[in-house]
Amino acid sequence: PRGETWLLLDGMVLDISRWLSEHPGGDSIIPQQALNCDATVMFELYHVSRQSFLYLREFYVGELHPDDLADVPSRTSSRRAATAARRRRSWRN
Repeated sequence: PRGETWLLLDGMVLDISRWLSEHPGGDSIIPQQALNCDATVMFELYHVSRQSFLYLREFYVGELHPDDLADVPSRTSSRRAATAARRRRSWRN
């Protein structure tokens, strides 16, 4: 829906619209890196705690139908983005 931000993580659909402005990394990083693809790799790259994964329950909408998973951009492109983000992050530490 227009004006909303939904993510796909390993087949789960999450509506993060109301929470996006509270994201600790800022409200622009998710739209820049995780929309229009399976955002699993990007989420796992930045969120390593069990708490992060449990927090997702608040945003759970449902599951993407298995027949529709083929239409989601490949995880390979997400992995490339994750590798690039990891490289950018490593020089900052």
